[in-house]
Amino acid sequence: MKKHNILKIVLLSVLVAVLCTWVFPSASFQSQLSIGDRTQLGIFDLYSYFIEVIRYFPYVVFMVLSTGMFYGVAYQIPAYRILLDKLVKLFSGKESIFLTVVMILIATIVSVTGLSFGILFVFPFVISLILLMGYNKLVAAVVTVGSTIVGILGTTLGSSTTSYINMVLGTSLKGEMMTKVILLVIALVLLIYNVLSYAKKTRNNTDKVLELVPMAINSEKKAVSVVAKEEIKEEKNIKKKTTPSKKTSTKKADASKKTVAEKKATTKNATNKNTKSSSTKTANSTKTTTKKTSTKTRANDSKTESKIIVKPKKNVKIWPFVLVFDIVVVILAISSFDWSGVFNIDIFEQALKAVQDFEISGFHLFEKLFGQVNAFGQWTVYFEIPTLIILATCFLGFIYGLKLDEFLDGAIAGIKKAFQPMVCMLLLYLVLVIATYNPFQLNITKFLLDITKDFNVLIMSIVAMVSSIFNIECAYVAQSTLPYVTTVVTDGTVYPLIAIIFQSIYGLMMLVLPTSAILIGTLSYLGISYKQWLKHIWKLFLELLVVLVVIFFILFLI
Repeated sequence: MKKHNILKIVLLSVLVAVLCTWVFPSASFQSQLSIGDRTQLGIFDLYSYFIEVIRYFPYVVFMVLSTGMFYGVAYQIPAYRILLDKLVKLFSGKESIFLTVVMILIATIVSVTGLSFGILFVFPFVISLILLMGYNKLVAAVVTVGSTIVGILGTTLGSSTTSYINMVLGTSLKGEMMTKVILLVIALVLLIYNVLSYAKKTRNNTDKVLELVPMAINSEKKAVSVVAKEEIKEEKNIKKKTTPSKKTSTKKADASKKTVAEKKATTKNATNKNTKSSSTKTANSTKTTTKKTSTKTRANDSKTESKIIVKPKKNVKIWPFVLVFDIVVVILAISSFDWSGVFNIDIFEQALKAVQDFEISGFHLFEKLFGQVNAFGQWTVYFEIPTLIILATCFLGFIYGLKLDEFLDGAIAGIKKAFQPMVCMLLLYLVLVIATYNPFQLNITKFLLDITKDFNVLIMSIVAMVSSIFNIECAYVAQSTLPYVTTVVTDGTVYPLIAIIFQSIYGLMMLVLPTSAILIGTLSYLGISYKQWLKHIWKLFLELLVVLVVIFFILFLI
């Protein structure tokens, strides 16, 4: 029942969206709101809608599977295991500092660059370290998902997140910057406090058998931690064999005393003969037993290592892996930030043009080699970012001398591990397509806005919540709701506040909604049930909600 919990939640979300087309009449806005008939969605219509999902949102497939491929190959490289061990050892006794730094970094990157979906690339790496440090899966999920959500909630310069909100409302990206920074800091403080409080109570108490969910060889839910435990068991067995226990030493002492007494009572010749024969038999039996035991142990060890991962060699250099990984993360951040739109910096456009115009005997080598690629600041998760991850994966396989079969084994294992999260995330976009092609949510929006004649902070917050349920991405939340909102709320002085409300409420709802792609993908990846997540996260959700509403009221009164 619990095996496919997340997939069932996703399918239930799709079913709810389908039922809404039967319950609510269609409502569209083209300069004015028009209410039509109910457009009941049929069973066979879902297939054509799923084709539309693949057509408009292929980046979900490319981004998730390319990330899975990267870590699948990484687990074939001993340097990755060594890197994990060294980082765990480096932060031994300072685990709280590690968790805090990671949350600050992820939230800041998402807030400044708008890299909300592409940040998934670092999730498996961070999760591996958190689990190896002795924390459970919930801690790993809250650190990764929570910090991403906080970054969205407190978006500052991430134009890709709030561009449509600003476009519809006519607000500025840099407007209300102080409010956005305050939201980011307060939300981050609450997140860090909740994570550290829970982590201290549960460390080494739950998930005793650590299953490193990042793509392991053969995707058998066994990874580095299992290898580590096998090594610990081997060491204990060796110590037991080589170091005699107190009981054994006592028995030997008693036996030696008895032997001395017996020697005195019997003749020397008889004793010598018996002793020689018994010692010979004992030695032979010991040798036989030792050979059998060592043979079995070696066989078991070889099976374990072949199923999981080859034990890393000490002389493997980790700096090439660290360098490649860091370069990928830096490029992801730099390439996602709108340099020309925010700061009027066109250096990356000029650099790209210079590279493309480079000629060798009249032949534009790099232009042909790279093909159609955008300059930094215009990269997306559609093409450029997944391509970068795949190129980095191939480069790591090359510099670490992986054979083609080893590379393919790792890549396939990683893709298999990432397949279920990818399917769950892709199905969620079916909800968006249903809500777009069969617009019904404006009926709910109209009902809410008609409750009060004037602008109301609470009502507008609820409108943003409802819109976030069906539209998944912030851009579609703005497109589907805000044009109609501007015809109801005509006072332009409150538009900056409405922009803050939609931005922050959308981010907050992605922390709990079953239609949150980042949340559902991570829960599926870690094997955490949706019910378990809600039981754990509801306190943080309520704390953030109260803080947001209070800030909204303060802004409204000011």
